[in-house]
Amino acid sequence: MNFYKRSIRYLFRKRSKTAILFFVLLIAETMILCTVTILRASEEAKMGLQEKTKAKVVAEITDENHPITADDIEELKKLENIKDINRMAKTQGYPDGFRLYTGSDDTSKENNQVQFVAYDDLESDGPFSDGQLRMMEGEYPSAQNQVVINQKLADMNQWKLGAELSLHNEMGTEVKAVIAGFYSSGMESKQTGNTLAVYRIENTIYGAPELALQLQAQKGYESVSIYAKNPEQLSVVEQKVSQIFGERVELAKSDALYQQIEQPLEQVVRVVKLMQFLTMGTAAIVITLLLCMWMRARKKETAIYISLGEHKVNIFLQMLLESFMVFLLATAASVLTGSYIAKALKKMLFSENQIPSLALKIGIQGTDIGWLVSAGLGILLLAVGISLVPVLLTNPKDTLSEMEG
Repeated sequence: MNFYKRSIRYLFRKRSKTAILFFVLLIAETMILCTVTILRASEEAKMGLQEKTKAKVVAEITDENHPITADDIEELKKLENIKDINRMAKTQGYPDGFRLYTGSDDTSKENNQVQFVAYDDLESDGPFSDGQLRMMEGEYPSAQNQVVINQKLADMNQWKLGAELSLHNEMGTEVKAVIAGFYSSGMESKQTGNTLAVYRIENTIYGAPELALQLQAQKGYESVSIYAKNPEQLSVVEQKVSQIFGERVELAKSDALYQQIEQPLEQVVRVVKLMQFLTMGTAAIVITLLLCMWMRARKKETAIYISLGEHKVNIFLQMLLESFMVFLLATAASVLTGSYIAKALKKMLFSENQIPSLALKIGIQGTDIGWLVSAGLGILLLAVGISLVPVLLTNPKDTLSEMEG
């Protein structure tokens, strides 16, 4: 009779032993699958976390006479692990045909100018990002010729969205811009009445760096935010940025959000890895002991097979196939139960207070099942080998004599 037929018949004949092995494998595989799923989901969440936290290095000039230049920006773009660069420029301009907010009678130029502040992305840096200013109507600039102005300045000049305004500098250079949105700070009324126009919130216009450069006498940027692809490499990015600028700028890292969220995530990953290690180790020990007990009861059966001329390889394959068939059934069942238990473990290990805004998606994928099958086969091969090899190495005559005695 072929070894695979003997395997099937043995499993049906020894239903109680088969059931015990099935439940042991089911528990072990379910726990292994849970830990594998959570670990993979944690790694995916960590990658998503790196995108959301927007870790950056901010370089701000120390001398207004030595601004950050376009050449400096090109050097920054050559650095590795750089995701994005947000330039900030600031300048003043004179209004063309519109009124400014001012309560001062001062005749200096500062009382007749607007402040023009420029970012590549207003939502990522500056007062809008910090919550000092909020959009009241419209949207952030999406083109180089668009600007956002204060709601009070718009009301004073009866501007609507899409209206055009014009500014010029002391050299006569004129720029035109289209109003894309209105903002408010809520602090306009708390300013002193004699504040000069250029320093008033109402007279601050936000737009793109290209417009600011046109108005500047000395072209350049006051600061630049360098966003890293991988927050873990932020210190390396800081060192490289320092090499480019030297003492011309002050550097500051901004990765507090990543550090706040990353630490509990790493702690949970370490706990899950320990659970995985203990589960696999315990499963290997329990399954090996269980099969060793069974093999002791099958010593006579094995000795008879060998005495009848059955090859030892076939006997080994029979025992392995028996365990493998039960293993496949347990694997299928663990896929059904593993997802529910993994979600329960997630609730135990993670909390919204620990990791805000982190969506850890728990779901069994093909890679998780592949990892489970590989680990399970390794454990089975080890357990069957340890339990069966001593029996196969024993002389059949000695085994039969021992049984008869």
